Amino acid sequence: MSNAGPADTWLARAWMLLIASSALYFLADNEADNDLWVHLFSGRRILALGAVPRVDDASYTAAGAAWVDHEWLTQVVFAWLFAHGGGTALWLAKLAVALLTAALLWTLIARHAANWWARGPVMVLALAALSRGYAVRPQIVTALAVAALLVWLDRTPRPSWRTLPAVVAAFTLWSNAHGAVVVGLGILGLYVGQQVVQKREISAIRFVLAATVGACLTPYGADLFAYVVRELSAPHPLSEWQPVQLADPAQRPFLVLLAAWLATLPFARLLRRHWWWALLVAGLAALALRQQRHTPLFALCAAAPLADQADAALAWLAARARFRFSAAATGALAAALAGLATLQLALLGARLAGDGPRLVFEARDYPVGAVRYLASSGTRGNLALPLDWGGYALWHLAPAIAVSLDGRFATVYPPATVEDGFAFFRGDGDPAGARLLDAYPTTLVLAPRGLPTPLDQRPEWHLLYTDETAALYGRDGPPAAAASNAPRGRLPFP
Repeated sequence: MSNAGPADTWLARAWMLLIASSALYFLADNEADNDLWVHLFSGRRILALGAVPRVDDASYTAAGAAWVDHEWLTQVVFAWLFAHGGGTALWLAKLAVALLTAALLWTLIARHAANWWARGPVMVLALAALSRGYAVRPQIVTALAVAALLVWLDRTPRPSWRTLPAVVAAFTLWSNAHGAVVVGLGILGLYVGQQVVQKREISAIRFVLAATVGACLTPYGADLFAYVVRELSAPHPLSEWQPVQLADPAQRPFLVLLAAWLATLPFARLLRRHWWWALLVAGLAALALRQQRHTPLFALCAAAPLADQADAALAWLAARARFRFSAAATGALAAALAGLATLQLALLGARLAGDGPRLVFEARDYPVGAVRYLASSGTRGNLALPLDWGGYALWHLAPAIAVSLDGRFATVYPPATVEDGFAFFRGDGDPAGARLLDAYPTTLVLAPRGLPTPLDQRPEWHLLYTDETAALYGRDGPPAAAASNAPRGRLPFP
C-alpha cells in the first residue's frame, strides 16, 4: 500500500534483496545431518559393487533382512560428489538444489500476487519453514521435484500428450532418488481428478498412468509403494515423525503460515479455480500437524495460495482504508528491509567464516574419540549404540564392526529391533532394555557418557574407553586405565 514512484521501486528492490538473503540464510546451513554418513556409506557400496543392495549385511540385529533402499540414486550421487570434492562438493550441491527450489517457489508466488507485502512475507516465511531439516539428505530431491511439478501444472492448463515421455522420465528419476515420489503421484492425481470431473477430459488420466509407470521403474518395482505404506503406518520414535509441538520455536514459521492461510481463506482466488490445490494444501496441513517432517512440503504447496489470498486481502483493505504510506515512509521501510537482509548475510558469513565452504559437525554430538579408538585398535565385533551414532560408526568402522541400529532403521530394521535399541539407551531402567544384550550377539556397547544402562548390573562388562562424550564397554579386553581426550569443536566432515 504505497504510492507509485521511486520509493516504491526501492521497496521492491529491498524485498528482492531480503528474499535472496533469506534463501541463503535459511538454506545454506553447512552442518552435516547424522544420516549423511549412512547415505555415503550406502552410495559407496553401490558404486563398489555395481548393484543396489537387497539385504542387510551391515548390522548384526537385522542381518539378512530385506533392505529397500528407496534413496539409492541420490546416495550414489552423494558418494560420487564426496569422492571427487569432499564435503565442499556436497555442500555446494545442496545449496544449488536449494536455490533452484527457492527460484521455482518464487515463480509460483510472483505469478499469483502483485503486492510486495503479499509476495515478500510469504516467500520469507516459506523459506524459513522449508529450512527445517534442509540438510544434505535425499529429501531435497523431493522438495525440488514438488516445486517443479507445481510450476508445470500451474502454467499448463491442458498438458500435451507430447510431454508423456518427459513425465515417465521425471518420475523414474524421482522414484529412484527418493521414495516420496508418492507425493508427486498424489499431486498429479488431484490435478487430473479436477480435469476429469470439471472438464470431462478422461484422457488426462494417461498422465497419472505415465507417472505411475515411471515410478515403478526401480530395482523394487511396484513393491516400492508397499514399502512406503508400511513406513508411513509404522510407529517412529524420532522427533520428526511426532506431532508438531506448539511451543517449539523451530515450528513457528510453519504455524504462522498455517494460521495466515486459514485466516485469509475467504479471499482465495486460486483455490476457487483449482480445488485440487485446496485439497492438496488441506491434506498436507493435516499431515504436517501429525508428523513434523511434512512441514516443508506444506510450505512448498501452500505458499502460492497464501500469496494469492494475502494479495486479495490487501487489495480489499486498500479499497476501504484511507491511509497510504508516504514516499518517505516507504523509503524508510525499504531501508529497514535492506538492513535486515544485510544482517542475515552478516550472520551467515560469520557462521561460515570459521568453517569455510564445506560440511562440518560438532564433535560433542558424535563418539569421535571412541570410534578412533576402535579403528586404531583393530577391534572387531557387534557394537550396540544409539541410532544417531550408527551411521558415523558404519562409515568409519565397517565391515570390522557391525552396528545395532543406524539411519536405515525404517528401511531395514524390524519395529521390535528398533524398540529394543531405544529401550536400552533410554536410561530409564526399562527392563526391556536388557534385550539388546540377551537377545542379540552384542559384544560391544557405545553409550553416551553418564547414561544409566543395563550394563550397570552386568559385571562381565567393563569399560574399554571413555571421554566427555561417550563410554565404550566390552565383554573382553583390558579396562580403561583413565579417561581419554576426544576432539572438540566443529570438525570437518566426515
